[in-house]
Amino acid sequence: MMWIVGLIGVALVLIFCEVLLPGGLLGVLAACCMIAATAIASQEYGILAGAAVFIGSLVAALVLTIVEFKFFANTRYGKSLFLKHTIQSHLNPDRAKDLIIGQSGTALTRLNPSGKIHVDDRNYEAFSQDGYVEAGESVKVISQDGFKLTIQKL
Repeated sequence: MMWIVGLIGVALVLIFCEVLLPGGLLGVLAACCMIAATAIASQEYGILAGAAVFIGSLVAALVLTIVEFKFFANTRYGKSLFLKHTIQSHLNPDRAKDLIIGQSGTALTRLNPSGKIHVDDRNYEAFSQDGYVEAGESVKVISQDGFKLTIQKL
């Protein structure tokens, strides 16, 4: 009986730590402890006891997780461990279609030699083959390398 209680206790501690330090490994170890406790209970006390141990440990893990997110997150220690702010980000610029090669556009920023250009109602990152291009100058797309266009002055 001590092995069953011990394994469930270890599983709950691992689940508590998994919520704080996500990564999956601690959750897998907690699941292994719960399965081992279920197997031991089934061998020693029968299949009904094994099922009760499994369902009980799942309910205990769920309650622990809810308590941890609802109550522990608001304590002094929880506030230092849980994230408070969301991370603001944006997507990488769109890749230009091959049809853009040969089209003319306008430099939005100074290209020295990199900057932004406006071609066909869209903005793109560009590299000037001519070196320095002032904002507002007319440019022509001559090639594409990944997400960056290569341009030259008109």
